[in-house]
Amino acid sequence: MFCRTCWANLPDGTRVCPRCGADPASPSGKVTTGPRRRSRPPEKKSSITAFLSTLVILSLISGTVYYIHTRSPRVDEEKAPEFTPLEVKETPQGPVFSEALPYKPEIKVPEVYEEGTTTANEAVRAFNDGDWPEAVRLFGEALTDSPDDEILKHNLAHSLASMALQEYKDEDFSGAGRHFTEAIGLEKNPTFYKWLAYARLKQDDLEGAAAALEEIKTDPEAKGLLKSIYSNLGDQHYRSGELDEAIGYFERGLAIDPGDKGIKQALRRLRGENEVEAGFRTREGSHFVVRFEGGVNSVTGNVIAILLEEAYFKVGADLGYYPDETVGAVLYSSEEFRDTTRSPTWVGALYDGRIKIPAGGITERTDVLEKVIFHEYTHAVVHRLSGGNAPVWLNEGIAQYEEGKRASSYERIIKDSVSTRKVSLRALEGSFMRLMDNDVASAYALSLSATEYIINEFGPFSVKTILEGLSEGYGLDEAISSAIYIPYDVLEESWLTSLRR
Repeated sequence: MFCRTCWANLPDGTRVCPRCGADPASPSGKVTTGPRRRSRPPEKKSSITAFLSTLVILSLISGTVYYIHTRSPRVDEEKAPEFTPLEVKETPQGPVFSEALPYKPEIKVPEVYEEGTTTANEAVRAFNDGDWPEAVRLFGEALTDSPDDEILKHNLAHSLASMALQEYKDEDFSGAGRHFTEAIGLEKNPTFYKWLAYARLKQDDLEGAAAALEEIKTDPEAKGLLKSIYSNLGDQHYRSGELDEAIGYFERGLAIDPGDKGIKQALRRLRGENEVEAGFRTREGSHFVVRFEGGVNSVTGNVIAILLEEAYFKVGADLGYYPDETVGAVLYSSEEFRDTTRSPTWVGALYDGRIKIPAGGITERTDVLEKVIFHEYTHAVVHRLSGGNAPVWLNEGIAQYEEGKRASSYERIIKDSVSTRKVSLRALEGSFMRLMDNDVASAYALSLSATEYIINEFGPFSVKTILEGLSEGYGLDEAISSAIYIPYDVLEESWLTSLRR
């Protein structure tokens, strides 16, 4: 068992924790930020007791560090989003500087440079000394005097590239992009274009990166990266409710690789949705684009647009995150919803890049509608915070929590699940869409319970920290241990222990 106050690992049945003096089974108060801190020890202790306590604490710390180091995977396991029709990669990131494109800038030194002290001669020395700005300045002066000198153009281009590479290494991606662009103006070197694309990707400028790679799109490496960028641009426009633009980008990606099954599937889905939504009206708000049929649904569209704005501020305040990108939402008839989403009958609404709601019969604001909107909008926020990498149990747990549900309302389902089967959060990381109907309620209740346990024990922002870790490329084990300072398995066992009391 584990002490719920200081997390010491204790023999089962221990009534008083030797480390903090608390009842190990007694739930402690909430923590608003960071991990739980151990309680203040009794003021009077013998020196021997203090010494032994110190040894115990050091042993526990060392063991925990070893556990995290050895058990946390270093490579993120690929998780399938619950409702994603778009099988695309995450936004490509620039390479690690030392492992990126093998490029060693070289300048040409003709024999004439050896004759006395000239500006070009001084530029060569500056280049060889690694003083890129000075080399750029001097080669620029020499080129001004001899504007048709191809060797000077080459040398200035590679001096600019050398300076840009250093700026990239120093994370000055704006400066790197500017100087790679100047280098390209002097020499159409494919490597310059690739590095320009990487610098723009680091600034989240996907369109700019694509424009750079289009200049060398016959290059095999450029083709692969360009296809990925177009897929990401398609995904971004889809999530913003801009279907025509999304389809256009996916078509560009397919033109690069006509055999890509993921892009073909995405295009089939988007074209189908676009056909269903032909003639739909659009209501654009500050943070949302809502599409719906006219007539009665116009009232529904306005109600949902208002609720989405409320969800934006409420969920944003809870998680400390307000998306900059527009979120798309679409209202279907019940039949259109089933035909378009191909979802099980128990699904009442979903988020698969856009919020999709069967709006039949909705004419006014209701508590049920409000819960649905808050739930699905939370999925959009979780997707953005985690880069699409959140396990389903955490994704659904946060969404239920934000719509106002609490685990105490599902105590019987949770108790029955824990007592009649082996419960594992790892088994709930994948899609719930494959579950049998009688297992769905248990999966959702357990997800809510585990998420609520994390929030209560480690603070409301702990879940956000986990999601951000997933977005940064951590595996789930590492994201959890980095956020709340205990391993994933220990978290699960502590949560299950709390349920069995």
